Amino acid sequence: MKSLAVYFTLCAFLVLTSCKKDKKLTTEAQVITNISFGDDPAQKMDAYLPEGRNEQTPVVVMLHGGGFVAGDKADVSARAQQLSAQGFVVLNVNYRLVNIDGVLSNPIVHKPSPVKIADQLNDIQAAVNLAAAKSSEWRMSSDKWAVAGHSAGATLALLYAYGDKNTGGRVKVAANWAGATNFAFQDESEVKLLDPRIVEVIYRAVGAEPVQANILAYMAASPMWLGIQGKALATINIRPEFNNVGDLPDGSKTEYDKFTQILTEKGVTNKRVEVAGADHGFSKAGNWDLVINETSAFFKARLQ
Repeated sequence: MKSLAVYFTLCAFLVLTSCKKDKKLTTEAQVITNISFGDDPAQKMDAYLPEGRNEQTPVVVMLHGGGFVAGDKADVSARAQQLSAQGFVVLNVNYRLVNIDGVLSNPIVHKPSPVKIADQLNDIQAAVNLAAAKSSEWRMSSDKWAVAGHSAGATLALLYAYGDKNTGGRVKVAANWAGATNFAFQDESEVKLLDPRIVEVIYRAVGAEPVQANILAYMAASPMWLGIQGKALATINIRPEFNNVGDLPDGSKTEYDKFTQILTEKGVTNKRVEVAGADHGFSKAGNWDLVINETSAFFKARLQ
């Protein structure tokens, strides 16, 4: 009888020890790369799972820039690592790109793109849905989610957070790193002042000719106008002092001033950060550290 008791005690000890080891293994830091969430080769994401995570660990969806037509998740992998090191699960998401064949031709080839901003938002939704279904497996929160992006990725982040693709309101806070907030125009004369190549890219991204009859399509692709409609949620806007893209003029200060005013008037929690001396890519030493630290603090305060 005594030997039987010792046997069961030993078995119980082994089971408990095994459970503890398994638990430890599941919470070690891990990076899972190139997770497919669709049939297109571009529809892949990397998941950065921090050490010590649990079912309350918040999740950040990260989106690269590239003017809707270029870029890759590799461009922001260092930022994903930085945020993950601060205790977030980070989903670094690729999305299909707007086609620009013929944009640089002379004359410019005017044609639609098979992929538009609406399709890119569908890609983000597909990535979110796949990851959400793995909340238990990856040991992360199912509802404490944020989205962040740089440049065009920031525009997509805001459009996703504010729009109807954010089903169930899973994403509760957004970060805009140097992104555009408004593509709408007052009248067609404004469009004629722009570089024709830019007009063509925006036409392909939006999927509608830039004429007055289609102004609603351009508003729908503009986070600022979703904010005016009362659809915005908690947002941190981080703008570099010199937010020029290539040789294009920088009108973002006025745009960010207006966007901040709209969010504030609508009662939306928001923060505006200006990074002195920074360029559009936040390429100077210490710029990205500031961006990540400000974003992390803002997210944590709203995802408790």
